[in-house]
Amino acid sequence: MGLRVSVIIVVYNGRPYLENCLDSLRETLPPEAEVVIVDNGSTDGSADWIRSRMPEARLLVNEANRGFAAACNQGAATARGEILVFLNQDTRAEPGWLEPLLEPFQDPKVGLTTPTVLWMDDPERIQSCGQDVHYTGLVFARNFGAARAAVRGAPGVAVAAVSGAAFAIRRAVWEELGGFCETFYMYYEETDLSWRAARAGYRCLHVPASVVYHAGRLDRPSPLALYCSFRNRVLMVWRNWGWLALLMLGPGLLLADLVEWGLALARGWPGISAKVRALGWLLTHPRTLLRLRAQSRRGSRVGDAAILAAREWRLSPRVITGGRGGRKGLALCEAFFSLNWQVAADILARWTA
Repeated sequence: MGLRVSVIIVVYNGRPYLENCLDSLRETLPPEAEVVIVDNGSTDGSADWIRSRMPEARLLVNEANRGFAAACNQGAATARGEILVFLNQDTRAEPGWLEPLLEPFQDPKVGLTTPTVLWMDDPERIQSCGQDVHYTGLVFARNFGAARAAVRGAPGVAVAAVSGAAFAIRRAVWEELGGFCETFYMYYEETDLSWRAARAGYRCLHVPASVVYHAGRLDRPSPLALYCSFRNRVLMVWRNWGWLALLMLGPGLLLADLVEWGLALARGWPGISAKVRALGWLLTHPRTLLRLRAQSRRGSRVGDAAILAAREWRLSPRVITGGRGGRKGLALCEAFFSLNWQVAADILARWTA
């Protein structure tokens, strides 16, 4: 393959998944590839099991859970590969998955690639083919729920963001971008990374020929997952849009927050509590917000007008609740988002002309 590959896996109480995941890697990785595993404070004996079953892997053990983003950075710092491949602990790689995932890196403008991610328990259904990213930071899994046959044999296509369950990135790009933002802890860190890569002039590609299965459930988030998702969407938007874009997109950003409040209410007290906690964090960490914005805005080579042109104004929810009223509400939101997107796009294009 001509490229030394490092596969990085963060483990947290992952014993039920590890045999499936690591056996698939042993069967599919070339001899020159390395596996770096970061045990993030597991209490279920995951580290000891890895030592006994995959002694060739480089194992790093944290005494406590540092968060997914920080543990990935830790693994990447010790990896030796020219290409870093990140896999969730609850994945299984299909034979022949790696070569097509690496092939696009022959193009120096390709910074990240992501495979077709299928449901572990429904392997003919798609979980994601990368992500569609709304200009307000809302994220939707591409081709969610579609049949696997819908992308079988299709060519690679540019996407707004990779899937956090499985993706590859050129080491030089990872280092240029500074890896994951550790403040995110977990969730949205790969979307933020993809956005920063686009601003730096790199493309993210979905590679249909590469297939990985994922057992994670996207429809049953924990209270911590809800909190991180609500908070990190705002962090990502704050970090990545310029001041003029934030001003022009402000009405849409406010509407997205109302939509998010609706999602929180639909989940009852866990959702409401998570949304309140996220708002509280954002209001009480102004210095952190300013620091994160300053760090992210350095080195941008692609302007906001071009980024906005590649962002969605349509909403692609997995499930529309509320019957006819829900569908009408969705249509009204999309009409508003469309108008806001168009006005902002026109102003940004003139400003940067």
